[in-house]
Amino acid sequence: MDRRHVGPAVRTLSHRIGQVLNNIPAVRDNKNMTGIQVWILNFLFRRGQEPTFQRDVESEFTIRRSTATEILKQMEKGGLIRRVPVEYDARLKKIELTDYAEVVKQQLERQVQRTERQLTEGFSEEELDAFFSYVCRFQENLAKIE
Repeated sequence: MDRRHVGPAVRTLSHRIGQVLNNIPAVRDNKNMTGIQVWILNFLFRRGQEPTFQRDVESEFTIRRSTATEILKQMEKGGLIRRVPVEYDARLKKIELTDYAEVVKQQLERQVQRTERQLTEGFSEEELDAFFSYVCRFQENLAKIE
């Protein structure tokens, strides 16, 4: 019996979406910008003026502190973010976007809109609701493994 596997299918789809999103001029021109950096930028854009810290990035992307530290260091080095100490806790550094990140944001927003339109073409609202329901159930099932 031929059994389909969800993990590789999701990985392949995620990889393809990453390729499409990386096809914006700011990302293409900046060879040091990685896919995860683009995803983190998008997360920071969505947060707007809400204070964001490294622990928020760790939680959102389910990554270890050391991984987040290295990614954020590279983003700071690449001129995308600044990590600024907060007055009320010397251990915390708020993540702020730079002007260059705003240029990336505009390009990324256009590409995300195009990608979402293309991805969901031909799907009804009910089918999309079912998809998100399945994704939620996959996540709940995986949470039981820990």
